[in-house]
Amino acid sequence: MFPLAPDEIRDRTVTHADALLELLAESVRRPSESGWEDRVDGLYLDWFAEHGWQAERLPLAASATENRAEERANVLAWWPRRRGRPVVVLNGHMDVVPARQEDGWSRPPYDGVRADGLVHGRGSIDMKGGIASGLLALTALADAGFDPPFDIAVQLVAGEETTGIGTRTLLEGFPRPAAALVLEPTDCVIVPVSTGLQFFTVDVAGRSAHTSAPWRGVDAFDRLLRVRAALLDLAERRGAAYRHPLFADVPTAIPFAIGTVTAGHWRAAVPASATMSGRIGVRPGESLEAVRAEFLAAVAAAPADDPSLPAPEVRWDHGLLGWETAQDHPLIKALAAARETVLGEPRFTGFTAGSDAAYFGAAGVPTAVFGPGQVSRAHGPDESVAEADVVAAADVLALALTRLDTESLR
Repeated sequence: MFPLAPDEIRDRTVTHADALLELLAESVRRPSESGWEDRVDGLYLDWFAEHGWQAERLPLAASATENRAEERANVLAWWPRRRGRPVVVLNGHMDVVPARQEDGWSRPPYDGVRADGLVHGRGSIDMKGGIASGLLALTALADAGFDPPFDIAVQLVAGEETTGIGTRTLLEGFPRPAAALVLEPTDCVIVPVSTGLQFFTVDVAGRSAHTSAPWRGVDAFDRLLRVRAALLDLAERRGAAYRHPLFADVPTAIPFAIGTVTAGHWRAAVPASATMSGRIGVRPGESLEAVRAEFLAAVAAAPADDPSLPAPEVRWDHGLLGWETAQDHPLIKALAAARETVLGEPRFTGFTAGSDAAYFGAAGVPTAVFGPGQVSRAHGPDESVAEADVVAAADVLALALTRLDTESLR
């Protein structure tokens, strides 16, 4: 390992930027919606082969809960000078959410157009732009002859947008990394802390009746709203009890939200059933079991006007733990110093969005999230990432990696 000056890194990222931005644009043109990552994994495998990386396609284990599991795979690639040393991981997901709302797009969502200093299209922010930044950083370092005192693994995974099966599968058979950089969009701000989440569905029963005599029935939707009110009270208490300086700009670090609601089957009938699905936030260090217990207690305490009806039923879906890496940890300090050099200040924030970083954090791996693009612009029409941000993120990542050493990560 030898120190590289920021200008040396910048010269090389600029040299290779256009090729990596073209790779980004081409990756967007391959609509790798969750379940169809095999549309893009070959593109990355070809890139690694062209650059002398040892890379392999690792099929997902067959799973009854995963669509097309047998056709899907992760891509695992190793820095060309692999020596059996402690491993620093760069992790990114290949899957994207469906485009939908195509009439709201100014361009077709999978055109992958480069225009006006932007790469346009679904996945450009979340998170193929982050993958491009990571690969650009490593290309620049390889070009400069960087010889890290650790091994570097790039994990390009499937299924992050659904169940996290890709990263979970890799971690089961992977040595514990010394550190992990997850390349989600953070607007080039360092994320050393993230709250988790627990997805849920609540089913409530009622009793149907003709709407000309609604008093003869029990409105399941009304019962559902009472459960929702109890859960809102719980969420407010939980939010007030958890404060963290990196979440000072948001009303709560552990948000509660309902995403879908359904009730009844006919407009002239009192609803006999109602359902809502959503998420409740999880504090760093808090178990999913503890959150579920509080949730169930709040549901049970919701007022019920007819004890003869079944109690509300709660079903649990995907859950992610919260995590935090101390800001004085060598990984965070290296990122902070690099960001200050490249962008003028070491900015930090907390994440309320779920990501695969949760799996590294839960395993005790020092973890940070960092990448180009604003996460608020992901998952919607006209998703795009600024090319300058992709390059800036690569500069920060490359410089940070040169400032890490194996001993500092122990």
